[in-house]
Amino acid sequence: MPFFKKVLYSTDFSPLAGYAFDYVKKLKSAGMEEVVVVHVVNELTVALPEGADLLKEKEIVEVLDKADREYLLNVIERASVIKNELEKAGISVILKIVAGSNAAEMIVRIAEEENVNMIVIGAHGKGFLKELILGSVSLDVVRKSKCPVLLIKKGD
Repeated sequence: MPFFKKVLYSTDFSPLAGYAFDYVKKLKSAGMEEVVVVHVVNELTVALPEGADLLKEKEIVEVLDKADREYLLNVIERASVIKNELEKAGISVILKIVAGSNAAEMIVRIAEEENVNMIVIGAHGKGFLKELILGSVSLDVVRKSKCPVLLIKKGD
């Protein structure tokens, strides 16, 4: 049985997340069958309850103001493009768009709930001092995750 049968891919739709997505697609040749695509919407930016699953709780989206609703609909559209590309490659996909004030905690929680074998996430590599003082999502995921984490850094 493949070790990386089910993988969580976390995206913020940045160019680095796109680079990490290229690695996710390559994992199919290593036996990966399913990807849980996760995007965490900062609930402080958009007035949403912590942990809300925005694909399942669509009524929440309807009560938001126009700008926030348009933002979320754009996020859903971008995530759907990723989902469709993976499905065309023959990979099963679970799409999760959730609200959370701590992206790393949400990513790790979903990884545990979905019983994934590995997490793939882009690492911005802003430097040791900034990470030490401010922390980073990828660093926090590595610290808190119970499964392996593949950090993807874009080479120069």
